[in-house]
Amino acid sequence: MTKEQIYAEQMRDLGIYDKAFEPEIHTLAILEREHQRTMKEWKATAEDGRAPSAADKLYTVIQQQRRDILAHREALGLTPKAFKRLRPMDSGAAADSEPVGGANRQLAGLLDRLMEGANGDA
Repeated sequence: MTKEQIYAEQMRDLGIYDKAFEPEIHTLAILEREHQRTMKEWKATAEDGRAPSAADKLYTVIQQQRRDILAHREALGLTPKAFKRLRPMDSGAAADSEPVGGANRQLAGLLDRLMEGANGDA
């Protein structure tokens, strides 16, 4: 599976996927591949048996790539904070139209029925 397919699947599982996100997903995958190449190049600068230097100019590039990747993941709702922001509230018609909101409402209803059953048996 490609990175793009993995991210799309993760977003589907979370109920936040839309075809309109595909260019952003593709950009994120490119950034991650570039980051891997930069890491490999940075590690190659180290002397045998030693860690690469954080003072190396490539390390600054790596730090910026990490920030960029995080920003793109947040834009896609792939961090806990971003997912929470994208997840609709469990009220009104907006929740009915969103898969995550609908799932939350279904789960809340199931929990209510379980609690009613538990309280009725006591």
